Amino acid sequence: MYYIVVEQTKEYEKRISYDPKTNAFSETEYDCIFHHRGFTHPYGWLKGFGTPPGEHLDVFLLSQKKCSLGDELPIKIVGVFKRSDGDHKLIGILSEREEENFSQLPEQEKDDLYRLYPCVSSGEGWFGAKTAKDIIEDFVKRY
Repeated sequence: MYYIVVEQTKEYEKRISYDPKTNAFSETEYDCIFHHRGFTHPYGWLKGFGTPPGEHLDVFLLSQKKCSLGDELPIKIVGVFKRSDGDHKLIGILSEREEENFSQLPEQEKDDLYRLYPCVSSGEGWFGAKTAKDIIEDFVKRY
């Protein structure tokens, strides 16, 4: 089991930044692309695998649970959006859910994710739990 630290919620139109020295979150001047593309789920990083702004692993949490910045929630990793620039986005669900893989997610949740990256470049795409776990293992080896 993994934990997400919530960094962005649907309530914020601007990107949120995190300061690990003070453990503080603050709104930036930059638009949050997730908000503008209608993504209503929380976003954050995988606890124990770095923190922003340094090297870390990003996570989309498919949940409508009301979250606050800094919340830590137990999750399962079921997939990943693999990016050509290496800034991959893991896909998590709350640990009590039954799904184990991206392919098992409801179509509405997949559609929510697909809106985030409407143009998929060569070498990019949506992958299941095995690829996501490979990315986590590679991160551990590198850092």
